[in-house]
Amino acid sequence: MFFVTTQTAGRRSLFQTERMAGLFIDVLRDYMRSKKMTVHDFVIMPDHVHILMTVPGELTVEKAMQLIKGGFSFRAGKELGFRGEIWQRGFSDVVVGRRAERGTSSCIH
Repeated sequence: MFFVTTQTAGRRSLFQTERMAGLFIDVLRDYMRSKKMTVHDFVIMPDHVHILMTVPGELTVEKAMQLIKGGFSFRAGKELGFRGEIWQRGFSDVVVGRRAERGTSSCIH
């Protein structure tokens, strides 16, 4: 399980509108329905999102975030006519609920 945070480009308050926030929720639901990942919980803030998710063994957290961010960007352009950069590069993630392996002091990577 991963706790992931990602920010909008320039920390713009893109999710302040119901249309953008609603579309982001739709994207998460679509990936959950297709069994790409399990989203346990999420928080949408005006300029960033937090997601608590589990990804299946064949998918990495990096690929899951690529799907979420890319899928949202595509649909925002297509369905809402949004033009411009949406996401800041990268994301931060913390492994949740797994014991640290011997010799390691942290589950953060």
